[in-house]
Amino acid sequence: MTDFKVILFDLGNVLVDLGAQEDFAKVFNISAGSESELWEMWLKSSAVKAFDSGQIPLPKFVDQLLLETGSKQNPQDFIKNFIGWPKGLFDGAIDLLDRIPAHYHRAVLSNTNDAHWARLMDEMKLSGKFHSYFTSHQVGLVKPDLELFDYVVASLGVEANSILFLDDNQMNIDAALSRGLQAELVKGVARAQEILYTYGVIK
Repeated sequence: MTDFKVILFDLGNVLVDLGAQEDFAKVFNISAGSESELWEMWLKSSAVKAFDSGQIPLPKFVDQLLLETGSKQNPQDFIKNFIGWPKGLFDGAIDLLDRIPAHYHRAVLSNTNDAHWARLMDEMKLSGKFHSYFTSHQVGLVKPDLELFDYVVASLGVEANSILFLDDNQMNIDAALSRGLQAELVKGVARAQEILYTYGVIK
């Protein structure tokens, strides 16, 4: 069993409910698509990358994304829907975090932005639940950029293989594994709990 020192969480679709896949598809002006296809489109979008890395403000992001996707959606409607995209924490999310023994360093690695961060920290009460927060809009790098994983490892001051990373996207998992982290594909609190139990982090 690996002696982990850090439990590193993605937020969206791991601890935070991002809602129905159909709502996500509407962002790209399409009516269908597998979840993996939609996330690949999101992660490869130049507008998304610029916004999530803190390079452009919300109105410019919306204009660029609507142009990129050919969407005719009203920008103000899009902004309202986008701000409300994170629905809230999955049931049991806080309880799971509280069950992680104190000797583990709890950390967040999330692609997020100014439009969502305050809601995640304050409204969803994730502030103070982690020892470290690595967010794309504050660091200036986005998953699955390899440089971001190198930055996180260096900042934590531990060996990469002592970090257990839980994320809902295979592209991010592959990137983490390539940099030496232990990474597991996780969607929802139940699966996160199962992984933590399997690795002996919680009992």
